Amino acid sequence: MNRPRARLSSPYAPSCVLIDGSALFLCVRALGEGRPLDYRAFVRLLCASIDGLEPPSGREDDETKWVMWTSATSDNAGQNRFLEFAEKELLWAVRRVAPADSFMVDPATALGLTQDSRASSRLLRFDAAIAFAIGRMAESHRLVVVSDSFPLADPMQRAARLRDGKADPNVLAFFGRAIDNRWQRLIRESGTHASKFVDLDEFEGQLFGGGKEVGRVHTEEDNLPF
Repeated sequence: MNRPRARLSSPYAPSCVLIDGSALFLCVRALGEGRPLDYRAFVRLLCASIDGLEPPSGREDDETKWVMWTSATSDNAGQNRFLEFAEKELLWAVRRVAPADSFMVDPATALGLTQDSRASSRLLRFDAAIAFAIGRMAESHRLVVVSDSFPLADPMQRAARLRDGKADPNVLAFFGRAIDNRWQRLIRESGTHASKFVDLDEFEGQLFGGGKEVGRVHTEEDNLPF
């Protein structure tokens, strides 16, 4: 009879990785020069760069969580293939949000962008959902946030206070050249934001390898809302 595997003693708290999938996709489309992001390499990189972080195991008792929010439509075949890959191969929990509900503001009434889907797609963010998750998990988990959005700075600063002096500080991870400029000051001031920043720019060669397991999961149109 198989017995449940006992957890090894570790100085690290279980981790919760919170990914703004739409922000990551839009950044990759802008910086990757047509090269797809190797998502398996992305997971390996985070685990290698962050002490104690483990990839999802798929076990029901796994306390480490990997969650991705993304704008999604059921009739987008390429996007659906990627999300199936994320759920079944990467073992991420995927939170699908309808494009019309993914904007920080209503572009039709606020900015008059009803015909310009490319410009309006830059407003796709999941800050509220990620901030709620930060508040919910901050006391029990070390947080790894993958986003370029500065509005997450305040909840991350508050969460950082709960991990002050611990061996596993919270982490912000994104491409440094694409992150909101307001983050730069906090990144320079050690210990005042996420306590650690993983700059994905430093690992571009690893991340844009074009692995076969991802294939052509996105086209330029896949995350556009209309």
